[in-house]
Amino acid sequence: MLLMLSACGDAPKPNIATEQMPAAQNLQDQPVLHVELQDVVDTYVLGSNRTDLQRDAKSAKLIGAIVSWRLKVYDIAKEGDRYRVISELMDGSEAGAFGKFVVVAFIAPKDESDVELLLKLQTGHEIQILGRVDGVTARTALVLSPAELVR
Repeated sequence: MLLMLSACGDAPKPNIATEQMPAAQNLQDQPVLHVELQDVVDTYVLGSNRTDLQRDAKSAKLIGAIVSWRLKVYDIAKEGDRYRVISELMDGSEAGAFGKFVVVAFIAPKDESDVELLLKLQTGHEIQILGRVDGVTARTALVLSPAELVR
């Protein structure tokens, strides 16, 4: 449980290379990797029956890719000019999986309506996120940076 709470505590720092993406390069103009969020959760969650080889292959496929997922919000915090959105804890679907998994998305609002929406969100609300996969932390959290709201 302590491992899970540490994943939700201080946010993992995004890679420098991801942060230096040119502003003109819009995420919506990039090809989206179609992968089910539950498949990602099942790959990394503790107690799953996936192997290290399968996790390494999934990481190689995911890191740097653009994904679009629907998430339930757990918490939102403002960090400078962007917002850190943490999803609710997700369970693996396989028998024997006991770990929890979260998505941490660093969202830079595009306009005032994005800010208004972020300010209205509460725990349990669902949002659609588009973001670049920056990494996986301790098999408990996947980081999207940069990310944006999809309407």
